[in-house]
Amino acid sequence: MKIDLKEFTLITNSLVFGNAIIDAVSFDSRSVKKGTLFVAIKGKSQNGFSFVSSALENGASAILTSLDNFSFAKPLIDRGVNIVFSHSPLEDLHKVIEVKRHEIKNLISIGVTGSCGKTTTKEMISSIISQREKCISTIGNLNSEYGLAISMMNLQNDSKYCVFECGIDHVGEMDKMVKTLDPDIAVITNISNSHLESFGSKDVTAREKSKILSLNAVGFMVEEDSYYQVIKKNYPLLNPVSFAFDSIKDLGLNGFEVTYNNRSFIIPVITKAKLIDASIAIAVTKYLGFSDDEIINGLSSINNLFGRGRVVMESGLEIIEDCYNANLPSSIDAIRTISRLETNGSKHVVLADMRELGKESISSHIELAKELYNADVDDILLYGREVKATYNRLVELGLKDKVFYTPDFISLCDEAKKRTKKGDLVLLKGSRVMALERLYPSLREVC
Repeated sequence: MKIDLKEFTLITNSLVFGNAIIDAVSFDSRSVKKGTLFVAIKGKSQNGFSFVSSALENGASAILTSLDNFSFAKPLIDRGVNIVFSHSPLEDLHKVIEVKRHEIKNLISIGVTGSCGKTTTKEMISSIISQREKCISTIGNLNSEYGLAISMMNLQNDSKYCVFECGIDHVGEMDKMVKTLDPDIAVITNISNSHLESFGSKDVTAREKSKILSLNAVGFMVEEDSYYQVIKKNYPLLNPVSFAFDSIKDLGLNGFEVTYNNRSFIIPVITKAKLIDASIAIAVTKYLGFSDDEIINGLSSINNLFGRGRVVMESGLEIIEDCYNANLPSSIDAIRTISRLETNGSKHVVLADMRELGKESISSHIELAKELYNADVDDILLYGREVKATYNRLVELGLKDKVFYTPDFISLCDEAKKRTKKGDLVLLKGSRVMALERLYPSLREVC
């Protein structure tokens, strides 16, 4: 997607100095290049305007910032820097991208939201479509308002398909994202207790996420989800998704052998929940007219991304890297996954806090203890503050000798090194802010 800076003036009420053609957007001064519009806005902890000089040094072609910064930016204007001033930079950026998106003729736009499974579902849909056509999709985990803008800049005038995640964590966010994306097809993977700290309840979560259907998109959602019927009442174009496979065979760390329409193939995922994601991907792509061959080839070649159930071999250890994020359903699924897997060594569960659960945090962490009590694992390492409730419950259940708890990351590293040995299987599960991948240097030292 190419945007002429003059279009900001035509589409919004922004003030433009200079001119440039941009083909990328970044909110990080370190990731800019020639053709990039660096968006300098105030975030939760830093003011992006402080990084304008760095962005320009790294090759940014233009700057988008708030009108509040006008007096500070006068030297930039005098230097001839291409710069856009806006009352609401992010909102205006979305307005421009929305207009440019509708200039692309015959584009089929697919939006994916839900409490968990968004990225896997997006990757599966994209992989199937890519067997026939080029498909533009969300870059990595960039699924917020910011990320959607960055990803949509990859659209071209001849793009036929796109699949973008719409991850939201506060009320009203989906209203903005769905307007920009205007999806033809909308997927809701599930509704669970994620981001309750800001949403307050699952009912509100369902209400906000279901807004992805608000522009008359054809919707898809698993019929067994407890919120399917509720959402269906408000959005009649929502279609039910059923489990797509006639049979499944567990291949452990190699994935699942499944039978679909009397044909057997392997999907290289290790958690059963991802087979539900695959069922959604099948429903969407069948609706779009993709063949069984394209579906099978797409699902067979799916790549597991960082932190989403990927199996990593590290210094003689097998590590289930499921630490991109965590809520109660995904954590239970991860625990059940390591429980059913066979290994010649020991099984270690490393769990960190499930964050943003609000008033349900304590009860959810206690519920996790019940799952761990019945798990087929050799020991349990708990890290964080909220997971203290899990530890206390496990002690009450008589597992004190099997469980280790610490709020200190260095202590976790030391204990992980002490307890693991080559040939063992390790699960890393926790919310993104806990960054359990930081354990890798310590695990590399395992003898």
